[in-house]
Formats: sequence, structure tokens, C-alpha cells
Amino acid sequence: MRKMSPIITLGLPDMTEDVLEQLAEDCESQISKFILKKIPEKSIDTLFVSCALELIDGQLDLDVEIEIDQLFGTSQPLDDLLQDATDFGVKWLENRLTEMKKK
Repeated sequence: MRKMSPIITLGLPDMTEDVLEQLAEDCESQISKFILKKIPEKSIDTLFVSCALELIDGQLDLDVEIEIDQLFGTSQPLDDLLQDATDFGVKWLENRLTEMKKK
């Protein structure tokens, strides 16, 4: 079961498609780093992180998809890790947008 990400209203800076694409790539990178800090990299067979940003009528939607296949189990439950990583990605994006808005 996956929790829905909260809806956050903070007002958005002006963004082009290139900016949205870069934010999505940066979000993927940040989530990947977060995961690799939580479980040993050598336990991971496959790690796929995708962040899709869509701006419609002034609302920015973030869709995070994470897939992890492990070679062996660790003490970190994967369902909890996936939710924590998704929450981290949402918070990272919120902070990044706030920084952009201040500029």
C-alpha cells in the first residue's frame, strides 16, 4: 500500500519545461542517494528511481516511482524505505521550489 503524497500550496516560481526536467532529474538523484545511505549498495541488484513533474493550471504534480531488487535482505524493511524515500523526495522538491521562489 502506498500513501498519497500531501498536497502543498506554496506558490510556484516561473518554470520552463527545461527547468521541470532538471528538477525531476535532481529529485531522482537525491532520492537515490537517500536510499543508498539507508541500505548497503552491495545488497542492491537493481535500483530504479523515476520522478515525473507535471505543471497543470499552476499546480505541480510529482509522481515518484521506485523499484528496488535486493541480492540479499537487510534489516531495513523495503516498504518503509520506499515510503521514507518518497516522503524525502517530496520534501526535497518543496525546499528546492522555495529556494527558487526566493531568487
